[in-house]
Amino acid sequence: MSTAAEQQFEFKTEIKELLHLIVHTLYTHKEIFLRELLSNASDALSKVQFEALTNDNLYDKDQPLEIKVTLDEENKTLTVEDTGIGMSRDELIKHIGTIAHSGTKRFIKELKENQEKAANPELIGQFGVGFYSVFMVADKVTIDTKSFDAETPAIKWESDGLGSYTILESERRKRGTAITLHLKEEENEFVQKFRVESLIKQYSNFLPFPVLIGEDTINTPEALWRKSKSEIKEEEYKEFYKTATNAWDEPMFWEHFTADAPVQFTSVLYVPKSAPYEYYNQDLEHGLKLYVKRVFIQDDCKELVPKFMRFLKGVVESEDLPLNVSRETIQSNAVIQKINKIITKKFLDALTKMAEKEEEKYLEFWKQFGRYIKEGVHGEFNLREKLLPLLRFHSTKQTENPVVTLKSYAEHKVTDQKAIYYAVGESLDQLRRSPHLEFFTRNDIEVLLVTEPMDDLILNSLEPFEELKFINVESGDLELPEELKKEIEEPEVPETMTQLKDKVREVLQDKITNVRFSKALTDSPCRFYNEQGGMSHNVRRMMFAGPSAMAAAPLKRDLELNPEHQFVKALSGRLETESINDQIKLLYHMASLLEGSVDDAQELASLVLPLLR
Repeated sequence: MSTAAEQQFEFKTEIKELLHLIVHTLYTHKEIFLRELLSNASDALSKVQFEALTNDNLYDKDQPLEIKVTLDEENKTLTVEDTGIGMSRDELIKHIGTIAHSGTKRFIKELKENQEKAANPELIGQFGVGFYSVFMVADKVTIDTKSFDAETPAIKWESDGLGSYTILESERRKRGTAITLHLKEEENEFVQKFRVESLIKQYSNFLPFPVLIGEDTINTPEALWRKSKSEIKEEEYKEFYKTATNAWDEPMFWEHFTADAPVQFTSVLYVPKSAPYEYYNQDLEHGLKLYVKRVFIQDDCKELVPKFMRFLKGVVESEDLPLNVSRETIQSNAVIQKINKIITKKFLDALTKMAEKEEEKYLEFWKQFGRYIKEGVHGEFNLREKLLPLLRFHSTKQTENPVVTLKSYAEHKVTDQKAIYYAVGESLDQLRRSPHLEFFTRNDIEVLLVTEPMDDLILNSLEPFEELKFINVESGDLELPEELKKEIEEPEVPETMTQLKDKVREVLQDKITNVRFSKALTDSPCRFYNEQGGMSHNVRRMMFAGPSAMAAAPLKRDLELNPEHQFVKALSGRLETESINDQIKLLYHMASLLEGSVDDAQELASLVLPLLR
């Protein structure tokens, strides 16, 4: 039916198909329709604000620039009304009746494929379909609009989203646009004030114009991150942290920076007081809040930072991302990838400056988040140059805080030292008593002390630092300075000692591969070492653990004996006694105990009990 004042139009074929798919495809976040309507309203206000700069004849120019949301529980309607630029009849048909994008048919095809695969895409907003999301919750929609041009008549648009729409003249006198949704029976939640308020705060809290329900302004038009740093008080940063992250405590510190090239964005990044409890849970929600032109897009956008920086909290807003960016397109978006690189560089630069200028503050950070930096060293090869100076270690030459850097270690090396030496153990106390350190302590060579398996994996994989290799003190080849090599060369020993070595190899053939004498040890009778070098035994054992053929085979050890120790000397004189086998087994267990572990507790107990009797 058509009259001079009222005309009915059919949606184009692709629009009909698209509407059907949107309404009948399962969306987890159907409430995004409100974000779309508020974003459109904000855009309309921005346009009329710009128009007012040059147009003295702007219609209804004294109206406040605002968005009103009206909820009618009795009639089950939700209305979003703005005082923006409005639309003419032609503009209404252009913006609502068509989708001006060459990729529309491809988009529909992809949406169908997702539906067939039972996928659950967040595709609202692509190719201008944001408005059509209203039909997921409404069975009738009315648009009442009056243009900024006084001579342009007001127009009303109505549709049930099933294939056609009606345009007729409107009696509206106010400039702007009101969109009224007649909600479906099951969508009562969208006329509940508390629910709509929470959605406004979640998705549209920082729109630049007030969003009102009744007389109450729901949003916060001034986004903190958009203000100049000089205008923001410390307490405001702290309060925003609590609001943005639902935290109860204050942050450790924060960084507020903007970028203009190659992409434009602004961000406030917070480091929490303490690290997340579940560090090893890689599926734990993490990431930064992403906004586009003040509109909330995603809560935990992992793509904004590399994985090892997942402890960061905060907000990133970009002007260069399309407002209709969906969660599926974020990961592959080139702008997001550029933002990631800039954030990473700026944050690591800030950490580097802190480490150089504010040591105590950086050590506080390191104690909580050092393992994340190590993870970055291990997994982000292209960032190693920036990350290596941020590493901190305990060492044999300091007893409290981990303040040793690779650079300071290199500065303290002895003459002709060719390596950075490190020891791996379960605790600092156990490491400081380790037989592996006896030679290094005697020769005043610093050794880094590390207590996490990750440390060994990282140090074992690093390229030389200032021409110094990384060598575990368990290694069979320590590459020592020439004048010290003689100290640990296998010495000439009496025949009884040679026989003892053969006997040890025989008795422990299931547990050891090599046996050697060395003068590296001072106080201890023995120690395990790694003939082939590389990672520590404990880390190797962890890597080979599991239901594999390699894990089923025992990992044999290499055993080093101190020929000057009284117990070893005594053993060499008891080769013919009945208890020699048990005493050699006890020697093996002694090496385990000195390493801080127990290889076979029951066997050890059976060997010790006769001695107690």
